[in-house]
Amino acid sequence: VKRSNRSGRNVKYRFFLFSDMLIYAEKSSSGQYKIHEELSLHLMKVTDDTNGTSNKKSRSFQMHHPRKSFLVIAPTRENKSIWVRDIQHAMEKDVERKARLEGARLASAAVDR
Repeated sequence: VKRSNRSGRNVKYRFFLFSDMLIYAEKSSSGQYKIHEELSLHLMKVTDDTNGTSNKKSRSFQMHHPRKSFLVIAPTRENKSIWVRDIQHAMEKDVERKARLEGARLASAAVDR
């Protein structure tokens, strides 16, 4: 997946989606990945960037995070749809998990009193 930087240049990154975090990294010449950014899912928002007819627009979506916002360009429209769906699903599950944990913490604090 490519990410568009501030100058508009596209940089190829590998994205890793976890249950609570999205990490993107760049592959070095040695073949190892160098982490560029770790973004918590519960603070993230995904916007589908379909306001255009160009091939690039139809394959792109916007990632918003308090620390970083950027355009992601998927290799295909299908790949984009899968990424947007999976990221949004992971974000929803992360928010639900955090709410359950907070509820359990508050219930435990009330019992301890």
